[in-house]
Amino acid sequence: MFSPDQAWQTILTHAQQLAAVNVPLSAALSRTLRTPIYAETDAPPFDAAAMDGYALQQNSRSAPLRVIGTSQAGLAFAGSVGPGECVRIFTGAPVPSGADCVVKQEEVTRSGESVQITSAPGPHYIRRRGENCRAGAVLVAAGTRLGPPELAALAGAGCTQPSVTRIPRCVHLVTGNELVGPDQIPTGAQIRDSNSTLIAALLAGAGAELAGQARVTDDLTTARAVAEALPVHDILLISGGASVGDHDIARPLLESLGYTLHFHALNLRPGKPLVFATRGEQLAFALPGNPVSHWVVFQLFLAPLLRYLATGTTTPRPQIKGRLQAIAGLPSVDARQTFWPCRAELGDGHYELTPLPLASSGDSSGLVGANALLPVPTPPTNLQIGQSVSFILCP
Repeated sequence: MFSPDQAWQTILTHAQQLAAVNVPLSAALSRTLRTPIYAETDAPPFDAAAMDGYALQQNSRSAPLRVIGTSQAGLAFAGSVGPGECVRIFTGAPVPSGADCVVKQEEVTRSGESVQITSAPGPHYIRRRGENCRAGAVLVAAGTRLGPPELAALAGAGCTQPSVTRIPRCVHLVTGNELVGPDQIPTGAQIRDSNSTLIAALLAGAGAELAGQARVTDDLTTARAVAEALPVHDILLISGGASVGDHDIARPLLESLGYTLHFHALNLRPGKPLVFATRGEQLAFALPGNPVSHWVVFQLFLAPLLRYLATGTTTPRPQIKGRLQAIAGLPSVDARQTFWPCRAELGDGHYELTPLPLASSGDSSGLVGANALLPVPTPPTNLQIGQSVSFILCP
């Protein structure tokens, strides 16, 4: 069996960052920028007032000054300011020629077209040309995840169609004779399908597109027909049927679709029967059917993979420190490497970690509140309440 680290390296060997596409700014939020954006001009492009007030020469501020005009944003004063003169100016407006300072309006007494400065010399309140950045400077570097501030910077630079990484397209098959929709009432040996909802939500949270989703029975011919009809995709996910039982169809289904299998079992708990396969540039995973296993393997492998496809970042999620609040929910000793779902809460400047008391890997309701994974040492009984532990935060 592969270790989790070996599995991750195998996945990386067969994955590659997705192509770049140009999209409007309205579609670029949370996408990864592929080419740097440069400043077209100096910013500000001229000396500008940092306050509402009056532009004047510093050496003439002691005498009454004559107001000779107004400079406002978008409408500059065209003349020049000489000794004994000033220009009414507003924040962001160009500072007129001849003026070397701006005095705040709160520090001026005005009578008609004459003003008197009432304060001692102080700040000039002028934002100098290029003090924010010079023309040609990098405003947003390639590889940056575009949030609202970055999009505003792109807009200010006139970049309306940035080059970003294409969103990963995923399709999802849920297998199982026993499954019915969440809106149906199970009868006999039936159970409601929760994995469709779980995977759809996880993909949305990871910034991937769910291009198609279907529920199929454990019939290989039917499942293959449905799979072949799915939309074009980068990643195929199959829920259930990943083990080696008589009705586990995931591996034969992938092989019948032309995929090459690279591993089918991990030294992992929960999530041992995880299958990874490829067909050209397409990737496929058969996930163990239990919801807890779904959540764990998604956090360990699929979330980092989706991030790699978008950003080229190969490192898995980092482990951070927290303090163990309970040990009652921890599992019994197992030879497999265990990653246990926990709830991490930030308090008093540090994380407090509570293992979830899951009845089994099929306990979907037991996942409620999970937002972290604890790599459990062997034996787990060595852990103590209040102990500092490393864990993976799963936003």
